[in-house]
Amino acid sequence: MSIVFVPKIGDHLRKTEGVLEAFSKGELAEVVKLRASGLSYRECGLAIGRGGSSVASAVNYYNLFDDIASEKRP
Repeated sequence: MSIVFVPKIGDHLRKTEGVLEAFSKGELAEVVKLRASGLSYRECGLAIGRGGSSVASAVNYYNLFDDIASEKRP
């Protein structure tokens, strides 16, 4: 007999449609603009009405790092 560990992805990290916790395309675009302007994750969360850790998770999950870097360029 062996123990099998099955990791679960938290609901806040899943891409879902029509769920209150899901980020809309508009919110993601706003996060990209706010992060490119130099705001912290917490400040971005306050600006769009989300938690800072939720914004950080969304940036990581949706892989927005390249979008943020390209938005910073002139």
